[in-house]
Amino acid sequence: MKPQKTRTFKYLHVCTTEQMKKLEEKSKFFKALGDQVRLQIIDYLMKKDAPVCICDLSKVIKRDPSVIFRHVQLLKDAGIIKAQKDNKFLMCSIKDKIKIGGLLK
Repeated sequence: MKPQKTRTFKYLHVCTTEQMKKLEEKSKFFKALGDQVRLQIIDYLMKKDAPVCICDLSKVIKRDPSVIFRHVQLLKDAGIIKAQKDNKFLMCSIKDKIKIGGLLK
């Protein structure tokens, strides 16, 4: 019976907790850009100077407000948009238009 070959790695890169956290944030960010509806939301918000209500987004994108809300939450968690309540309305806008604009060109 032949002895099994073992592999040894010359370099083993172990990420620190902080590096892992940054990688997770980047992963969240790029996953948020991986959906057509979310890209439509971002595109529409990039064209607006003032915050836009989810009800208006649902009319423009032609999706149910609950679907838009779910996508807005994902975009908010990824740090792409900011959302704030105005009475019973949820108003959305892009957090950093320069950064997002540069990525989407």
